Amino acid sequence: MLVVLQLGVCSVLWLATLFCLPSAIRGRRRLLFWFLTVFALTMTVQPEPLYDAVDAVLGGVNTTFFLFHATVIIAVALMNSLVQLATTEGGISRANRRSTVIAVTIVIGAQSVLFFGSDWRLTSDVRAMDFDRWDYTLYAITTWFALAYFAVSVLVACLSDYPRQRRVVTRLSLAFISLGCLAALTYAVVSVWSAISSGHDPHSTFTASSRGVYFTALLAAPICVSIGLGLTTVVDGVASGWRNAGNRVLLWRISPLWERLIADSPELSIEAPSPRLRLAFGREPGARLYRRYVEVRDSLLLHPRDATAAEHALLDAVERQTHADRPETHPRRLAPAGPGDAVSVEASPTPHTTRRRGRKP
Repeated sequence: MLVVLQLGVCSVLWLATLFCLPSAIRGRRRLLFWFLTVFALTMTVQPEPLYDAVDAVLGGVNTTFFLFHATVIIAVALMNSLVQLATTEGGISRANRRSTVIAVTIVIGAQSVLFFGSDWRLTSDVRAMDFDRWDYTLYAITTWFALAYFAVSVLVACLSDYPRQRRVVTRLSLAFISLGCLAALTYAVVSVWSAISSGHDPHSTFTASSRGVYFTALLAAPICVSIGLGLTTVVDGVASGWRNAGNRVLLWRISPLWERLIADSPELSIEAPSPRLRLAFGREPGARLYRRYVEVRDSLLLHPRDATAAEHALLDAVERQTHADRPETHPRRLAPAGPGDAVSVEASPTPHTTRRRGRKP
């Protein structure tokens, strides 16, 4: 059951990474893409069958164990940068970025020395080792300390940003990320305490008594973080897809009316008729729908014609759809001019004038 759950989390993470790839290629959401990639790679080597397969490819000397700890540190550092970027005004400062890189480099460098400079890495099952060697205990504790540090950093950022958010879905995302950070912090604290207790007393019962909390936190941390990071993206993606689908349907329905009216007054349009297939699968259906709606309205105002009740209902539906897609803007207030000062006429933004086709009179 545990392996199935881990494989499910891996599949979701790799799917999210693939969905984020086009945006990263276009130069957007690159930090999110790299975080998802490293996080998916980290969770991929968690299930025992995949761990054994990857380690066999790398030589069968537990190199996968070292890669897992290194990717965990990189993943939590990227998540910290991602959350700080989203919650901090002005983005991440250069000093914070430099300090994160230095901290990650120092921790992974220390782990490299402890791992490749010891013989315990040649153990048949290094993940089941007891904490009776100081170098192995120190190696494991470095990961847990880094995990705890970044978990606290992300948790503080999420809690401080929570009151400023108004969207329910954003608050839910922050809540899930906070729960994941609490689970990661619990996992790190329990792991460190268990390692110290086992090192001082091999017969300590703390490890057995805390096993339930340990595994619960280990499973809850990646699941909650994955849900928190993906929830807003999924909801916005579904809403955008639904809105685009409605735009395409209305664009398909209004096109015959648009073609009939523009045929009599082509000077009112800035685009030529296009095939129906292009309307169904073309880019920016919302902008094209709004443009054709305006051109149909202009044509009816300049050249009054009889329109059927169905056509009026269609225009009303398009108006509701286009107004829902366009955010409401209000004119800016003008500051009162003092005596003797020139009046600063700073009008509200006006839409660009529509360039009409055809001959100029």
